[in-house]
Amino acid sequence: MKILIAVPTYENIYPDTFKSIYDLDSGGHELYFEFVRGYDVATARNRIARLAQSYQVDYVLMVDNDMVLPHDLLVNMLESPMDVCLGYCLARNNLSPTSRTAISRFGEVDYTIEHMYTLEEIDELLQSGIHKIGVHGGGMACALIKTSVFDKLHYPYFKFVEYDNGEVLSEDLYFCEQCHANGVPIYMDTRAKCGHMFRYVI
Repeated sequence: MKILIAVPTYENIYPDTFKSIYDLDSGGHELYFEFVRGYDVATARNRIARLAQSYQVDYVLMVDNDMVLPHDLLVNMLESPMDVCLGYCLARNNLSPTSRTAISRFGEVDYTIEHMYTLEEIDELLQSGIHKIGVHGGGMACALIKTSVFDKLHYPYFKFVEYDNGEVLSEDLYFCEQCHANGVPIYMDTRAKCGHMFRYVI
């Protein structure tokens, strides 16, 4: 398979992030690398989606510029390929196992913090031998997306939505809602623990 690894960034990529991408186990797949710089993150993600389509790759792995990926991330995510598979990192800056990730439990109606998985909950799933689990959606600091998924969605695939009450739906959660509306399931890989620069590597 052909996989595009792409980083949406307004500025630059942290060296540790680039090294973790460079060190990924390809699993025998063809890997390509791009980064889209100088745009807001929604525009950058849309451009990456267009690149994946124009390059005719099978998957695109979107990685934020401050992530540190585990060496076996791609091998694990592609072990039983899904349309959309998320990795996870801490949503808050502390070391507690009860810290929240940015991944919302399946069936929850919103993305408030109380509906997000904790590190402890994900570790329990992993220890039980559960490697992939359906989720409602979440942050896309690390997200593997089958390129054909974009054919099922309306463009733009990513955008910020501001509601009358002042609340904002981020570009990655907007993508997740588009997936729900078009019958595209979203999964999380419990082995895909990503480090967050200036936080810590879990």
